[in-house]
Amino acid sequence: MNLLKDLKSKFNLKEKELLNNAELAAETSSVKLYLVGGPVRDLLLGNDCHDLDLLIDGNIELFVNQFNMIMNCQPVHTSQFNTYKYIINGNEIDIALARTEVYPFPASLPQITPSHIYEDLYRRDFTINSIAIQLFPKPYDIIDPLNGKEDLNNKTIKVIHKKSFEDDPTRILRALRYSARFEFGIDKNTSDLIGQDINYLSSLSEKRIINDLFKYLTETDVYKSLSRLTEYNLLQNINHNFPNNEEFVKALDIFKNREFAIPDKQLILLSILCGKMDETILNDFIAKCSLPKSMTKILVDLINIKNTIHIISSNKQPSEVSNLFDGYEIKALLLASIIIDNTNFTNLVNEYTSRWSQVKPFHNSNEIIEILSIDKTHLTSIINKIRNAHIDGIVVSKSDEKKFIQNLNGTN
Repeated sequence: MNLLKDLKSKFNLKEKELLNNAELAAETSSVKLYLVGGPVRDLLLGNDCHDLDLLIDGNIELFVNQFNMIMNCQPVHTSQFNTYKYIINGNEIDIALARTEVYPFPASLPQITPSHIYEDLYRRDFTINSIAIQLFPKPYDIIDPLNGKEDLNNKTIKVIHKKSFEDDPTRILRALRYSARFEFGIDKNTSDLIGQDINYLSSLSEKRIINDLFKYLTETDVYKSLSRLTEYNLLQNINHNFPNNEEFVKALDIFKNREFAIPDKQLILLSILCGKMDETILNDFIAKCSLPKSMTKILVDLINIKNTIHIISSNKQPSEVSNLFDGYEIKALLLASIIIDNTNFTNLVNEYTSRWSQVKPFHNSNEIIEILSIDKTHLTSIINKIRNAHIDGIVVSKSDEKKFIQNLNGTN
């Protein structure tokens, strides 16, 4: 297929309409319009492409106003870097101004200056992502000043300049993720630079690191992608409290052809990364990551469960185990049963989630109060005793329960 001749054949009708309207907005606002980055890479690889990265060389505000009017829409997000994100018909459309970037210090956010297409392509991460297709003015044209097409053909990931990882250390994580996704090699110079600049990862905020690691979970083969994190002693360079390579690889087995009781892969990855932390270190890490409170509680519970696993799995009465489990989030228990290699504990969690946590007395509150002639202040402890009796098999019917309640008269 001639890519330029048959460019729009790779898109569905609604995506073609988006491109046509973007070209119209470019013509109306007298700017140059390019398709850039990942979408061009994927088109050249023959892969499906549904999201659009558009680059504007010219007055981006004028282009955006025209695009908004034509499409009758507004961006869902804008940034200080003159970027605009749209969600239209389920497609993500990112529109950015052609720019150069200067990083004041390693791992900092860049200072930007408006520029032109060639300068913009030189600021990018890898040569395979530095290819553009000119959409307007026509005719369509491929712009490839860094020989990205050649590197695509050679299945090679290559940085553009020697300070690339110093400027943005997250590119190290991206290089490994792309290498796993496309089954590309990392060229020797790029690999040497990763080894040289790996320490810059510790300059990144925990939030940036975690957000980039979460991107690994969106890959088709999560296990293969995450396995690449063992290279260059990466995790220990990010945070010495993360597991070592041997521990990490062993924990990753749960991502092999496994249906999770908890579909949230982010929680599973966090539980692996944080598994060696004590509660103080964990709370500090979570605060720096700006994780939701619900996720924080689950991870803290997980640490406590792991620290008391020997007590939980000992020969206790079912009701004793159930009472211990009552203090934890259900998600934390399910997560622990996935990542902790302890069959007895897993069975106890299954019993708790399927049966014990559902147990309720046959008699309602008023009936219990009437049988015992007590006030409501004692009701909670009475119901707990009844529930424990059910769980331990002492009570199996309503008549059993009534006798049990009556016998409590002498103990209250």
